[in-house]
Amino acid sequence: MTPSFPIKTLQAGNTLFHYQDEGTGTPLVLIHGSLCDLRYWRWQTAELAQHCRIIVPSLPHYWPQTGNNHSEFSIYQHARDIHTLLDALEIDSAHILGHSRGGSVAIELAMEHAHKVSSLILADPGIRTRQQTSQANFKHEALLAIQEGEIDKGVALFIDAVSGEGTWKRMVRWFKEMVRNNAQTLLLQTDEPAFYFDTSRFASLNLPVCLLGGSDSPDPFPDIMSRLEYTLPQVYRHTLTPASHGMNLSLPHEFNRIVLEHIRHTAA
Repeated sequence: MTPSFPIKTLQAGNTLFHYQDEGTGTPLVLIHGSLCDLRYWRWQTAELAQHCRIIVPSLPHYWPQTGNNHSEFSIYQHARDIHTLLDALEIDSAHILGHSRGGSVAIELAMEHAHKVSSLILADPGIRTRQQTSQANFKHEALLAIQEGEIDKGVALFIDAVSGEGTWKRMVRWFKEMVRNNAQTLLLQTDEPAFYFDTSRFASLNLPVCLLGGSDSPDPFPDIMSRLEYTLPQVYRHTLTPASHGMNLSLPHEFNRIVLEHIRHTAA
């Protein structure tokens, strides 16, 4: 699948970034989740770039990078990577949109580098409580299948767990291609340090936050969204219906409309 905009490269320190940079005006960074890359945002890039400057990276280790990248793999490192990319692009501050695991990266970036973050837009952020993490066996099962060479079985287990049973079978060709391209990142993800829900730490995030969830998103996403809504000082929540975890793909125009309204509202 060919991305809608050209992919640029930039070397910053020891990190090689692959990203898209289109449009003008207010900067907006889009951070993908597990098994995805910059192609995940294909239904956002063209529409959002008409209204703001969009920065759409593939996080280090994800396509089009290969397995030769041996740098640290964690939510914490990826937050540092986004900070490095913003500095390299001479962007003082940006709105940060993160989906699933990318939502955790966005939150960590805001907590460690608040001056770089104008606001957060969190779409079903992939945060867990300690209890929820201990109950999640699907990652281990998916990893075992991938290690045994059963790529489609492994990624199907993962995608169905986060988006609902049968989702993988219904997905279109480009999405399956993207996920297969990133299947090996699960080998790295299973060993990364946990990113837990931290009420006291999250309560210090005194900046505008827009929560986006799908009406059919499976557990634990609805619970995490409710916890964030209760904890964050400046927050409002939207539920897209009918949609599951991949709400930006199933209802792209509504998703984009909410994102742009949030940016306009915070600029007012």
